[in-house]
Formats: sequence, C-alpha cells, structure tokens
Amino acid sequence: MTKIAAVLFAGQIAAASIRSSPRATQTCYASETKALLCYTAPDNTPQDITVADVTYVAAYLRSYGKQTKAGRLFTMNAADTPDCAEWSLYTRDTVTAIAKHVSASANSSVLFEDIANTIDGGASATDPQKKAAIIGCLSDGGSLGVVYNATNPAYNAATYKAAGYVPDGIIIKIVNSGA
Repeated sequence: MTKIAAVLFAGQIAAASIRSSPRATQTCYASETKALLCYTAPDNTPQDITVADVTYVAAYLRSYGKQTKAGRLFTMNAADTPDCAEWSLYTRDTVTAIAKHVSASANSSVLFEDIANTIDGGASATDPQKKAAIIGCLSDGGSLGVVYNATNPAYNAATYKAAGYVPDGIIIKIVNSGA
C-alpha cells in the first residue's frame, strides 16, 4: 500500500468512526438537561478520563466539521431517535463523545464545530469559556446541551429551514470509553 493510499484509507476509517452509530434504546432522565452536568461524586459517577483525550476529541470533531465550506451538520431526526437515543460521535483512548437526542418531536441538526465548542469552549477558548464547557468537568466528564452559534449562516440556509431542522434538542456527553 502506498503512503498516499494508507493516508486515504486511514481517513476513511476516521470518517467512518464519526458517523452516527445507534446505541441500544436509551431512557430520558430528568437530570439530563441542557445545563452543564459534571459527573462528580457523590451524586454521579466520575468517568476517570483524561483532559488530553477530551481536547483531542473536540479538535477532531471541529476539523471534521470544517472539511466542507459551509460546515458539516450532525442530525438526529425525531423518528430515528425515540426514547432519548444516544449515538456515539467519536472515541479516543479514555473518552467517548456521545450525542443524546432529548426532543421527541424535533428534527435536530447542529454543526460539528458547535459540538466541538460545547466540549472544549472553542478553539481559542478562554479559561471562563473552558469552565462553562464540558472540559471544565475535567476528568469527571459530563454533559451539556449543544451551545450553537445562532448567527452561523448554516442555521439560516434555505435547505436547513426547508428540512425543518432546529439547532436544539441534542445533549453532548463525555464519558469513559471503557478502553
């Protein structure tokens, strides 16, 4: 295999791992809201993840999303995500990023860049922005509703609106991968 073919093949594997992969039917929990929830003891189960892995996952999702000019959308349709379905987004060593659809009636669609920003506060995040993002939970992991940039043209595109999408209804969870 040539070096170029190996790189292209690796890219296909990486892209495949980011596609939505349905998990077992999930449950909606009252404690899972759009507000930041750190999985801190004693009320939650700390995930024992590394912040470096969280940073990597966010950077990867951001990069993947920017591979198209308009930005890639991650979509969870109501018909495909009953009972607060959870889909794996990406796994890196200790961390798995999961999207959970918490709106039974909405077809939710958000930019991968906004998912990444929800995880790490942004590519050049300040300390307060990091603290307000899931990465602020440090090794405990946590969840947060996608914080989307409402001024991004993708959310006002004719195709987005015609599809009936809304940028609401998805919670991102950072949990231990079990690796």
